[in-house]
Amino acid sequence: MRQVPAKTHYLIIGHGRMAKHFCHYLNLLHIPYTQWSRKSHTEDELQAFAAQASHILLLISDASIETFSRKLSLNNNQILVHFSGQLCLENVISAHPLYTFTQDLYPLENYLTVPFIIEENSLPFEQLLPGLTNNAYRIPRYLKAYYHALCVLSANFTCILWQKFFKELHNTFGFDEKVGLPYLRQTFQNLIHNPQGSLTGPLARNDQKTLLANMNALKNDPFLPVYEAFVKAFNEEMQHECA
Repeated sequence: MRQVPAKTHYLIIGHGRMAKHFCHYLNLLHIPYTQWSRKSHTEDELQAFAAQASHILLLISDASIETFSRKLSLNNNQILVHFSGQLCLENVISAHPLYTFTQDLYPLENYLTVPFIIEENSLPFEQLLPGLTNNAYRIPRYLKAYYHALCVLSANFTCILWQKFFKELHNTFGFDEKVGLPYLRQTFQNLIHNPQGSLTGPLARNDQKTLLANMNALKNDPFLPVYEAFVKAFNEEMQHECA
């Protein structure tokens, strides 16, 4: 564990999922912090807690970060950080954890593997989040929105697809949802071991007959446009790579 500077004290603003996970991480690392939320504390307590903090983390909704940051009276030595993947502010430094956080807390080894994405002109990671040994990677500010869109596509949208798959296994076919777990596991194992060679099925083999049959089967399903969009995007990506 990276040594925590003696004067480091975190103030965690928020009570949602991200705040819950980060407080748990700090507890596991035995790093001192104070937590403030509107549900449990007063505005006077906010200013008192902020005055004692070296690092203030705004782990609240993206829409609230900029307005909330203006409420804080800070000195030049205090560091103000948010965890939003797409938000760019002049007065709050961005450090986005490239991970997915559910309502359940994780063991320490999970948190230690989380990469943080920071802006290319940001302070060194060990100054932003002292005491953490996580790897950090820099990207230019103008690419942050694109980076975050890719995060949503890859994690959030695939989650919706798998939820649809498991729901239909149960509702349409009457199967226990566990029937689909080997398929899920192997799909992600393939992605982990060979990301570029993991695609199988009709798109990978350019099986137009099966693709059309699939789309016909989905003609009354709200996911038909999703299927069509994936086929279109895949074909355009292949054309671009071959150009």
